[in-house]
Amino acid sequence: MKPLAIFVVGVLLVFGALAAAIMLSRETERVFVVVDSSFPMREVWTQVPGTLDEVGSRGSSEFALATEKDLVHSWQSALRFRDVSQFAPCDFSGLDAYAEAGEAAQRILVTTPASCPTDSLADWTVVQLQP
Repeated sequence: MKPLAIFVVGVLLVFGALAAAIMLSRETERVFVVVDSSFPMREVWTQVPGTLDEVGSRGSSEFALATEKDLVHSWQSALRFRDVSQFAPCDFSGLDAYAEAGEAAQRILVTTPASCPTDSLADWTVVQLQP
């Protein structure tokens, strides 16, 4: 019985070390998140922090955050959203102009169905908040 226990402990240690090595050597994924700050977002604005918390809960990710009007912060380990005023009509045409958009492995837009059409945003994940 003792040799079996030693074998099981040895196997657990080897697989544990292998799992730790894989996790530590894994590259950090860059995620660019844009929050729509146009007039139609006023109805769902209270949902934005919770949505960003969900996006930010991914492990091994680095985040850049912007609105369609301005960069909030560049690459860091967590999404830090400050109070942003919702103003002006939406315009998603300039999103690819952000340097972070080109550097990101994944691009996410947080918006509402009442905002601008998002059909032209190829390769973006669109999260639509419902009123």
